[in-house]
Amino acid sequence: MKTPELKNLKEERTFWDTHDATDYLDDFEEAPDVVFAREKKAVLSLRLEPKISRKLREMAIQEGLQPTAYARMLIIQGLRARIGNI
Repeated sequence: MKTPELKNLKEERTFWDTHDATDYLDDFEEAPDVVFAREKKAVLSLRLEPKISRKLREMAIQEGLQPTAYARMLIIQGLRARIGNI
């Protein structure tokens, strides 16, 4: 099958949501050197009292996370609880 000409991203999404890509394999071509880029994250430096920092580390270890990942998770959860989905 031949992939139809799609006018925009919305039309393309709708098409692929309702069609099976394996029906169009002959129309695809291999893309060399594909690089998936992540959005850069902003860095925020926090000063914490030693006892809070220790507690954060302890809790992160209990969750199996690095302290920075755990702190990021807590901040995001707090923001979502306060202002909704971000």
